[in-house]
Amino acid sequence: MIGVKLCAVYYSRSGSTKEIAESFSDSIGAELFKLEDKKPLKSISGLYALLGLGSPLKEPLPDIGSFEFLVLLTPIYAWHPSPQMNTFVNNADLKGKSVFLVGVGAGETNEKALKRFSAKAEKAGAKVVGTKNFKGLQIKQDLKEVKSNLIESGKQLAGIIERLVQQTW
Repeated sequence: MIGVKLCAVYYSRSGSTKEIAESFSDSIGAELFKLEDKKPLKSISGLYALLGLGSPLKEPLPDIGSFEFLVLLTPIYAWHPSPQMNTFVNNADLKGKSVFLVGVGAGETNEKALKRFSAKAEKAGAKVVGTKNFKGLQIKQDLKEVKSNLIESGKQLAGIIERLVQQTW
């Protein structure tokens, strides 16, 4: 749909980030890659995120070599990107790639987490062209209650990326 080779890479535990990523991909025609845990870390993901650690992922990692533009979507744990996204950023070849970073968390904004995410991506050689935070599933909420909002967030993200690509390419 847009004039640049685009993909999205995401990790989702509760389903919020997945809903946004799928809606985004469907809206803009981006190839979509899901990061999957080798073994679930559910109870310690927040601690791993806080410490900036990674988490073992199922291999192979997505092959992003042919893409010019990446959208990376991650849940936010303890004001940090997920351990799973840390692993991807640390192991993928992001050198020279334009990336847009998305955090999905408990709040409407999460500047600290997005700054940390940006620093990790830039350290890996990526050119961060923008960031956005979306509000995800809240504690004691059912995904069905917020699914329409998450789908709308994915469509909003598609609009942001379309405008960014038009301005840049």
